[in-house]
Amino acid sequence: MKRQLLAFALICLSGFAFGQEVVTGWTFPVNTGTDSLNANMGTAQNMGYDIRKEDAFGSEDNIYFTSGTLENDFAATSQNWDNGADNKFLSVKFKMPGYKSFKLSSKQRSDASNPGPRDWKVQYHFSGQDFWTDIPNGAIVCDDNWETGVLQNLPLPAECNNPASSVYIRWIPTSNIDISGNEVLATGINKIDDIMVTGLPIIDADTLTGWTFPTGTETDLNANMGTEQNMGYDIRVEDDLAGTEGTIYFTNGQVANDWAAAAEGWNAGADHKFWSIKFKALAYRDFRVSSKQSGDESKPGPRDWKLQYQLSGQDVWTDIPDGAVTCANNWTTAVVEDLPVPAEANYPPSSVYIRWVMTSNTGITGADVLADGISKIDDILVTGLSPTGIREKLNVEDVAIYPNPCSGILHIEKIEGADHFTICGLDGKMIRSGKIETGGTIPVENVCSGLFLINVFDATGEIIHTQKILIK
Repeated sequence: MKRQLLAFALICLSGFAFGQEVVTGWTFPVNTGTDSLNANMGTAQNMGYDIRKEDAFGSEDNIYFTSGTLENDFAATSQNWDNGADNKFLSVKFKMPGYKSFKLSSKQRSDASNPGPRDWKVQYHFSGQDFWTDIPNGAIVCDDNWETGVLQNLPLPAECNNPASSVYIRWIPTSNIDISGNEVLATGINKIDDIMVTGLPIIDADTLTGWTFPTGTETDLNANMGTEQNMGYDIRVEDDLAGTEGTIYFTNGQVANDWAAAAEGWNAGADHKFWSIKFKALAYRDFRVSSKQSGDESKPGPRDWKLQYQLSGQDVWTDIPDGAVTCANNWTTAVVEDLPVPAEANYPPSSVYIRWVMTSNTGITGADVLADGISKIDDILVTGLSPTGIREKLNVEDVAIYPNPCSGILHIEKIEGADHFTICGLDGKMIRSGKIETGGTIPVENVCSGLFLINVFDATGEIIHTQKILIK
């Protein structure tokens, strides 16, 4: 039980902030009986599925249990891996329609006295398929420890999103070499532990801002998707070291009769030259960014990038986790899809800035980036979720509810037609609602301390103002 609580705590810290939920998982808390093989985390249905050791001919082999990653803990253990390359494997399965962006974690090790397979990879397939597909970046090298053969939040390909049937995952040796460099024997041992699959519920998010550059003219600098106010904001190329802006022009995009934004002048730009956009989304949370970038083979631009964000008023940029991008001369390599922006950006009182910044001076061909090196960007999209389910109005004054922080009475001014209110937690759960009192006040004496979202509505039920308030 202690170990399960630890696992869940780690999940909460690393995944739930961005909406990831546990789909299925094995921490092997017991070492006997059917339950020892069945998943002990995830949905009720997935907890009925077991882990197996199989071969390509459909035969199953025995799994037993030995010490795991923690004290008083177990790991699934197996032998008979001789001649197992591309043939023998460990497998699990899960079902999760209505979910996407699955990520896989696991830990593997061998045994020093009975060395098992060193080289592995993970693959997936769907129920009814007769072939397996490699999961990108899923190569594993095992050793006699729990730190070497680790997968952590490995993304499953987008093909796995919203699966109509079971998804199977397998860990399969890619050579017959053991961890000591010799040939694997039948006595060679492999252990696996802490298997976990997480995913995101598919929720209809609102488009907050976006650029698809439909005309190839100057008007395309402004967003052509999103809320009315955000469509007035432009994309820029900037140099924060020199404090200057670059020139953006338009070139062929990823499909016929389509355009992309392009710019030059990226030489010696590592960590200070970047593409940037901004948006406002006061009543929104769980922002996600998508984009596509490409280089030019004849005039190679920067190869290495990362995405960062900044809130208005901050003087530092913060890396977006998993936001590293590697460009090539195509539109398929440097793709960002539904990349979660950290929860700090939820319900922003002012602008959120996103930038794609160079992380090296190396071009897509491996040589230094020159002044005429070209970078292209297309299909930029930012989405978010509204806890109220009502699209916000953005053209209201920023300071309309005060004092902030507050411990007693909130006062409202400069909001015409204010009639009633809701107080919501940052998870979207409503804490209180009611009529705004005479004189434009909202009592909060009995609301527990924390950061909350105050939504103000007119008499017709339309939201007219949203603001974050700290209650003490």
